[in-house]
Amino acid sequence: MKSPLPLLAALVFVVSVRAQAPENAYAPEQLDQLLAPIALYPDPLVALILPASTAPADVAQAAQYLSANGAPAGIDSQAWDPSVKALAHYPSVLEWMNTNADWMHALGAAFAMQPSDVLKSIQQLRAKARAAGTLVDTPQQRIDIEGDEIRIVPAQDSEIFVPQYDPDSAYDEPTGDAGPYLTFGVGYPVGPWLGYECDWDDFGIWYGPWQSGWAYRRDWRNPGWGGNRWHPDARRGHELVRSYYRPMAEVPHARPIAGARVIGRPAEARPAAARPAMAGPQARPDYRGWNGVGASAPRTPAPASPLFGTYGRGTQTRDFSNRGHASRQAPVNTPSRGAGGHSAAPAPAPAGRERH
Repeated sequence: MKSPLPLLAALVFVVSVRAQAPENAYAPEQLDQLLAPIALYPDPLVALILPASTAPADVAQAAQYLSANGAPAGIDSQAWDPSVKALAHYPSVLEWMNTNADWMHALGAAFAMQPSDVLKSIQQLRAKARAAGTLVDTPQQRIDIEGDEIRIVPAQDSEIFVPQYDPDSAYDEPTGDAGPYLTFGVGYPVGPWLGYECDWDDFGIWYGPWQSGWAYRRDWRNPGWGGNRWHPDARRGHELVRSYYRPMAEVPHARPIAGARVIGRPAEARPAAARPAMAGPQARPDYRGWNGVGASAPRTPAPASPLFGTYGRGTQTRDFSNRGHASRQAPVNTPSRGAGGHSAAPAPAPAGRERH
């Protein structure tokens, strides 16, 4: 039987920091801007970056260790957070996070306070990138759309590649600039440190025994698995939230990672994720089909959220991203188009559902 102490400590942390933090929360548009630089990373790296961002002092120490040519064999003996020790095996990511310290602190505070909303933002950004043609299968990573989620997994069992892209241009339709929008550097080896995984059903991070093979799916609720749901460390979480959880301030903008192909655009032509975020909650575009354009009735109800309104997850994400990807692949005269090559009339919005 698992000890209830980690869950109790997490509960105490959440109650105490919410008592200290402002009553407002990051709006979805703000989270999109914050998550845009990493939303197209493979799931195993996302599952490390988010917890590691809640331990920024450890990230700084790990970056210093690597810059001093610290031996990889000595990483596991360091007194860093386990997620930071795991991320230190991918130095380009860890050093990039450390050089964007303001962004990292804001991300860690947001994830400590709004973990589900942070993961929902990643799913929405992935849906946008897939519809724009940016998020596609490559020799380095595979896009797995299954059930209610868009997963990004390494294409090889022995190597993982870090995507290099400009978040200011990766989520919009191309405007004449030649691609590719995503490029990749050298591959890094995989190993038992990749024991963190994204749970896209309940929007959380789990950690536990690692098993190779990206087709492997854990049963999160199986008590025999031995894993645990991640919660912020109360020892460092209080100070992080108190100092850096600022929903009413401007969201820090991370510089693109080294090697990214930066595509210059005027500010008004950039995607919403790259524009300065509004201070308060705003009306949210619906990228998952509830805008009445080509929408189809969901197979399962999409849960409502105080932040995301009627913006749903899951099936809507898959339908929208598949529709956007297929529309660019199809020839002019296909069965899905009307006579003369014109698109068929959009399906009506589902009856009885209101937009907020």
